[in-house]
Amino acid sequence: MTSLREVLRVSVQELKQAGIVSPQAQGRTIVSFVLGISPGEFPLVTAVNDDQVAKVNQIVQQRLSGTPLQHIIGTAPFRHSEVRVGPGVFIPRPETELLAGWAIDHIKEDDKVVELCAGSGALSLAIHQEASQCQQWAVEKSEDACVYLSDNLQGTPVEWVCSDMEFALPELNGGVDVLVVNPPYLPLPPKPDGGDFPYDVLVDPWEALFAGDQGEDLFPVVARVARRLLKPGGVLGCEHGDDQSQIVSAIFSDHGFVHLSSHCDLNNRPRFITAMKPNMQ
Repeated sequence: MTSLREVLRVSVQELKQAGIVSPQAQGRTIVSFVLGISPGEFPLVTAVNDDQVAKVNQIVQQRLSGTPLQHIIGTAPFRHSEVRVGPGVFIPRPETELLAGWAIDHIKEDDKVVELCAGSGALSLAIHQEASQCQQWAVEKSEDACVYLSDNLQGTPVEWVCSDMEFALPELNGGVDVLVVNPPYLPLPPKPDGGDFPYDVLVDPWEALFAGDQGEDLFPVVARVARRLLKPGGVLGCEHGDDQSQIVSAIFSDHGFVHLSSHCDLNNRPRFITAMKPNMQ
């Protein structure tokens, strides 16, 4: 038997020496996953058996090899819950939680709400849990990602479709109240192997990350689809890169949207814009 404190200390030290971001948090997540407890229950555990120590060491080595922790444990946290993730679907980031919060604050009873580029469905699930009075749809193009989307939305009334957003949900044309989207927005790397992008980023599906040489190819598509789906006075929130606020605002303005606002993430970097489809057509 080994003390939990020692197992955690060694794990955190290895992660830290390898340059893993937030080694303390990741170490605690690994140990709690192996023990089947929450990090808050650590004080209740004094010793870890040999099999558990071996499993912790195995996961730490997987993490050191570049495998995302979310793929190892099979889930990723998002707002007040977790979503199932793995190879083939984008891992939701904490920054997107702010976009979800904006949408939740703007949703009224019986509103029609659509998520584009839904991936795992993290946004839609959060909206369902915190604004359940609305009607929801989620759209995702990738068949691999739709496996996770279906699983994460199972048991909810959220309708999901595996479709290109350009042609999805024609029955909702002109009737959607709130639209949210976290589209691909990274510029294509200069090298086929991903160049200087961290491996943790490149394990996500490339089609969920990159959008042309400048990372801007999908924003006009989103603007067209939003223009088609939203009702007059309907609103949208669209995530973007921290250096893309002006160009994204210009794209949506060119498509006739009004009341454009830029919103920052927790690091005070521009992270998403909101806009309204004008009441007058």
